[in-house]
Amino acid sequence: MNSAIEKMTRTLELLLTILLFGMFLMIATLVVLRYAIGTTIIGGNEATIVAFIYTTAIGASIAISRDEHIAITYFTDKLSPDTQRLLSRVRLVLLTVLNVTIAFLAVSWIQRTGIFLMPTLGVPQLVAQLSVPLGCLLSALYCIGRLVR
Repeated sequence: MNSAIEKMTRTLELLLTILLFGMFLMIATLVVLRYAIGTTIIGGNEATIVAFIYTTAIGASIAISRDEHIAITYFTDKLSPDTQRLLSRVRLVLLTVLNVTIAFLAVSWIQRTGIFLMPTLGVPQLVAQLSVPLGCLLSALYCIGRLVR
């Protein structure tokens, strides 16, 4: 299972690299077009925002896989190693439950509002909204992967 998770992580990291590079190119192009030529790419800002949303959702799940998420460990560092391991497992279970719950709730949210079109791209909002259940399910998967290690 670890090799499958590692392969998925490498694939997601490659996707993040492509998205971030694409965002950089789009923003640089938009700046040059705006200030040098006085024009823009219609939908460029919106596309960059959607890419940013996906990089955030996917990046957060990868951070969980590496135990690099935001944490204040001042008090837990003072506990015994056995207690720290127990609390880490409890934290992973709670994160799994939270992420699965958010993913589940996001589906009904997307069903209600996902059909509305984005103003300039003209694509359904569900294109951006799908990042929420995607990121949550990836996070839950990584939590489960860390629990079974």
